[in-house]
Amino acid sequence: MKFTVMIPLTLFILIILGGSVYCERPSVVNVGAIFSFDSVIGRVAKAAMEAAASDINADPRILSGTELKLIMEDTNCSVFMGSIEAFQVIEREVVAIIGPQSSSIAHMISLIGKGLQVPLVSYAASDPTLSALQFPYFFRTTQSDSYQMAAMADLIDFYGWEEVVAIFVDDVYGRNGISALDDELAKKMSKASFKLTLPTQYDLSDITYLLNKSKLLGPRVFVVHIIQTRD
Repeated sequence: MKFTVMIPLTLFILIILGGSVYCERPSVVNVGAIFSFDSVIGRVAKAAMEAAASDINADPRILSGTELKLIMEDTNCSVFMGSIEAFQVIEREVVAIIGPQSSSIAHMISLIGKGLQVPLVSYAASDPTLSALQFPYFFRTTQSDSYQMAAMADLIDFYGWEEVVAIFVDDVYGRNGISALDDELAKKMSKASFKLTLPTQYDLSDITYLLNKSKLLGPRVFVVHIIQTRD
């Protein structure tokens, strides 16, 4: 995780500083970070980013004396809050933004980044529709869900399961991920016969309800496509 964050951080900063041949080198360069603090992934990412920034600032050969300053904001797993914080971070003259980890938030912030020409580097947004063609300022250091769904379809085909039940969160991440699974299953002459959705802020009662509902269905093989946002 530390190197995953550090590489794009250093790359963008060197591009910005290296391109200013006739400009005075700034004493500080700001990099934004927008993600959910109160999550398993967020807590690990926060520690990794702070360690990466510390390593960069400790080595004068990397930025030649320029200090890297991280400006972190908590999305609180909200598209609305993520959008507000994106504008607030950009107002502080950041050269790039790390995050977010949510595909739904990444869609909105990518539009903002595209309009204001601010690069966005996500380490966890895996929605396959987040393409470079539509969002030229969006980059990610993780694989698209299309790769995961291709592997899942291969597994289903290997065991000879012709029908499965798909359980997913009813948001951009969940819907587009299962759509990619449908495409891959069609190539294997299989299908997700039933699709059961969870609310974005689901709890144990929602999961129990879906499992009880699934008892009335034929297939007994489940493909679960969700992401844990909180403990």
